[in-house]
Amino acid sequence: MKLRFLVVAMMMAGAVQPMAQSSSARALLEAARKIEIVDGDLKTAIQKYESVVKIAGSDRAVAAQALVRMGECYQKLGDAEARKIFEQVVREYGDQKDAVAIARARLGARADGSEARMSFRQIWQLPDNGTRGGEISGAVSRDGRFLPYVDWAQYGNLFVHEFSSGTDRQLTTTATDGLPNAKLEQFALDTSFSRDGHLLAYSWFRGDTNRFELRVIDLRGDGVPQSRLLLDRPEIDWIGPVDWSPDGKWIAVRIQRPDKSGQIGLVSLSDGSLRVLKSLDWRGTTALQFSTDGNFLAYDVPAADNTEQRDIFVIAADANREVPAVVSPGQDMVIGWSQDGKRLLFASDRSGSMSLWSLPFANGHVDGQPEMVRSDIGNVVSLGLADSGKLYLGTHASGLGSGDVYVASIDVATGRVLSPPALAAQTYVGTNRFPEWSPDGRYMAYASVRRSGASRHFVIGVRSDTGQAREISPSPGLDIVRGLQWATDGRSLIASGRDVKGRYGIFTVDAATGRSSLLVAKGERQNPLGLAGVSVDSKRLYYVVHNFGDSFVTVMERELARGADKPLRQFNVVRGARVSPDGRYLGVLGGTPDKPSVSILSTTGGELRDLLPATASKFDGRLNWAPDSSAVYLLGREGLWRLPVDGSGPRKVDLKWDRDYLEISLFSVHPDGQRIAFETPPAMKTSEIWVLENFLPATKTSN
Repeated sequence: MKLRFLVVAMMMAGAVQPMAQSSSARALLEAARKIEIVDGDLKTAIQKYESVVKIAGSDRAVAAQALVRMGECYQKLGDAEARKIFEQVVREYGDQKDAVAIARARLGARADGSEARMSFRQIWQLPDNGTRGGEISGAVSRDGRFLPYVDWAQYGNLFVHEFSSGTDRQLTTTATDGLPNAKLEQFALDTSFSRDGHLLAYSWFRGDTNRFELRVIDLRGDGVPQSRLLLDRPEIDWIGPVDWSPDGKWIAVRIQRPDKSGQIGLVSLSDGSLRVLKSLDWRGTTALQFSTDGNFLAYDVPAADNTEQRDIFVIAADANREVPAVVSPGQDMVIGWSQDGKRLLFASDRSGSMSLWSLPFANGHVDGQPEMVRSDIGNVVSLGLADSGKLYLGTHASGLGSGDVYVASIDVATGRVLSPPALAAQTYVGTNRFPEWSPDGRYMAYASVRRSGASRHFVIGVRSDTGQAREISPSPGLDIVRGLQWATDGRSLIASGRDVKGRYGIFTVDAATGRSSLLVAKGERQNPLGLAGVSVDSKRLYYVVHNFGDSFVTVMERELARGADKPLRQFNVVRGARVSPDGRYLGVLGGTPDKPSVSILSTTGGELRDLLPATASKFDGRLNWAPDSSAVYLLGREGLWRLPVDGSGPRKVDLKWDRDYLEISLFSVHPDGQRIAFETPPAMKTSEIWVLENFLPATKTSN
């Protein structure tokens, strides 16, 4: 009996040991990924991945993942060791299909082992006039000749660019984006070509109705074509055409209702009738693509309200059935269908970076495992698959260069730099904005943008006075941030912008849990709200509101407990407002960058005093307060101005930077009065058009 018990115990111990090894290996793999991606320490990550392979034991999936990531680290370091690692994965881990697909792609071979002859090249850059230029508005025509875009330098009118000739044709002439009277505002937005390229459907905003309508134009002929109104309904705020059915009878559209809920549907070209296929969550889908035979449509949606994970589904054109196509952690977004209709192409970050994948699909069902087509395609949007087999991709207009958050120590009395400007965050460099010291000076918060394909969201970074940093992921998330401040108790942050539910306004974010909630919602006829701050007792919120059609701007006070609003004062222009640390005043910045004006407004009696009448000094930044509330600071290209509240007059403080490229836009003064955190504006890059060729056997084309 004892011998039998001993044998069983030994068998159980032998089973537990591999399980423990696998669990340890997976935990170490996640730790190594953090070191690689978050910390950016590639050499240490390689050592950790080597350890994962050693202890993975029989868990070949974990070992293969670790080897792939190790190879990618070597590749980023420019080390030839990367090729050996990827060859090892292909040679020894043939049963791990995803890992082998990634390794083959890194080696420059297709997933089937044949030599790749694909080409990925830039073919055009949208126009840019230095401020607002062109914006991609839809996919290329199926023959690959034309790309539609909206030119904001031309008030939001619609244009089409011909790649071969390099010429542009204007399609609308009545856009008026940016007019002071919002009721007269009109502009184009989303577009979609018919399969034969003769017709173009587009969405058109009307300020008098405050909603979008769907229009169609015939491109045959010369000059500006006459548009035909296809659909306009009061219960639809926004409608965007995405694709046409192969027979040209239906236009696939994305819809947003007044309650911000989303839908996908089909609009009949003959009579403009709408057939809703499915209701979606607040964020909707990034794509809606007809299959080659027109029987199905592929789309992607968020997996949940508080996550950036997106999954892909395929729905029948008659909506009688639906199948999940790609459901996995991370971002999965529809690109389109291959020409033979046998593959669904999608972008995914499952390999650690956004890459192009192919999924076999037949008879309305998934017919195999996904295979990587090309790695590292970047944060791009799909512009459609042409009949030639070329895939067109577009990049976002984005900021590049030195724009980021810096910290420096200065003597504000003399302008002497005590310590030179240094980057506040060493990760996601170039994506960080809105620096803000906590009331006790122990922490500095900033907003950091994350992009994945067509999706964008913000996290809040918090850097301690010891230099350690952590991230807060708001839930529900924020996809637009226009301003960030600490609450006076230091336990939460206040942000202005928009959340993933499509709600514009001012939000509070718990600094410990990330839980976000809406404090003030933007009204239907209002511009986005400007954040001015909270009172010392955290009972009142101050913000700026501008109603469409009004020639004035109002500074508001909200009693948070009751949700009651009270207007404090109206101004002609408000470019920024900020509550003083003692809560007694609101500093209000007006005028223009060339002729700024600064006033202080009493938060109790509403009295107003001018500190800086219009001057000739150029100023591109925003105002902030001295920690003791004795003065308002203005910081711009020409230096630092100190404006005492006692009215003794402005004084310029010359900052003597070692690096003159640090043009400052936003800033925050540390409570000790000797440190500032500031944001530098990045150089802007316009959208680019790229084409990927020869990436699938079924769509092989000549160069």
